[in-house]
Amino acid sequence: MRTILNGRCRALLAGAALLTTAFGCDNADLGAIDNAAYIAEAQKETSSTVEVGNDGATASLTARLGGKADGEYSFRIEADPEVLERFNALNGTSYTLLPETGYEIPGDPLVIGTGDVAATPVAIKILPYTQEMDDSGQTYALPVTLRSFDGRMTVLDDASQFLIVCNRKKIVPAPVFNSEYATGGVTKRNRVILNMKDAPITFTAYTFEFMMYKEAFDYRNYMIVGFDNEDGLGNRMWVRFEASSTTADQENRWMQINSVVKPAVTATAPCEAKKWQHVAIVFDGSSTKLYLDGSLVADKATASPSITFRHFSFLPQPSYCTSTISFREARLWNTVRTEAQLKNNMNSVDPNSEGLLGYWKMDEGQGYVFKDATGHGNDGECTYSNAGDIWDPQVYGPATGLKWVEDMNEMDE
Repeated sequence: MRTILNGRCRALLAGAALLTTAFGCDNADLGAIDNAAYIAEAQKETSSTVEVGNDGATASLTARLGGKADGEYSFRIEADPEVLERFNALNGTSYTLLPETGYEIPGDPLVIGTGDVAATPVAIKILPYTQEMDDSGQTYALPVTLRSFDGRMTVLDDASQFLIVCNRKKIVPAPVFNSEYATGGVTKRNRVILNMKDAPITFTAYTFEFMMYKEAFDYRNYMIVGFDNEDGLGNRMWVRFEASSTTADQENRWMQINSVVKPAVTATAPCEAKKWQHVAIVFDGSSTKLYLDGSLVADKATASPSITFRHFSFLPQPSYCTSTISFREARLWNTVRTEAQLKNNMNSVDPNSEGLLGYWKMDEGQGYVFKDATGHGNDGECTYSNAGDIWDPQVYGPATGLKWVEDMNEMDE
């Protein structure tokens, strides 16, 4: 992630004696510095993430000097919305300011005594989310700044800023597809149709992203996602699992993407078993890119600046799919989502986001219908099918026995 720090004074953090002549700081406002304060956690990173459970969370920050204090100095950590504005602008994120009622920062001064280099770490409480916050889909963050309480010690400007990103960890159900087939239901293979009311849709740009969980990679050569227009490979996109084409790893955990024309491109990094991972397919008119957990793993050039889809599906070839898999947090956009946006919004987005055509949280906990959180009415449905291709209409009816796990954090429980 790009840093908030401007770089001109980062060298000051490396040594105990903070001298501009030694480290080349060009901040004219500071001049020669014998000592200065900063947030210790900001020495290497500009943000950290805390897991916010139903009881809230706690983050710890430390006021520190570059060298030993020649007297007693006092500081205070305060919320600073401008830090969040700059962070979002620099990193392409869209974090939302944590409400004032959502945190507690101790008001007592942080004291660094004579001969010391750091104060006792301060514990910042992130309070439990309200129902409104949970329903918003926002990723909240608390931006803070270190300030001198007594005005007697210089504070390095950018090195005194830090962002606490709140990752909401709550009990969320998750569906397990093909679970009935895996336990002997020979006609119980699943396919998930995402019913886009405006289909067919022609895209000059799109992003399709989702969270995926695989218990094991026992099988290969089946599509995990596919879009199609019934007119051959010219208007098709799919992702499937294969063995590695570039390494000796023959475990079927390497995603492979194809779009418009063959051949397919295999990912440069494998998926992991027993772990929720984020997958994104991004089309920008010149290429189709595949991302895993926000990192680019495959890039395939396209022959056309636009592509048309009529059918949108998870597990679009049920006749090939013989293993279990789970999906959640699926989203279809008519925009190019950047790498930073993908990395920083894996677990939720605002359902009212611009360009968001469909948003299937897949957290209903029962049934076989997945509501479109955008309100556009593009609900998804899990069916029984043995179809051999994306557009094959063969359906045996709704998957009334679809298995649900009560908590997506405990898939193997």
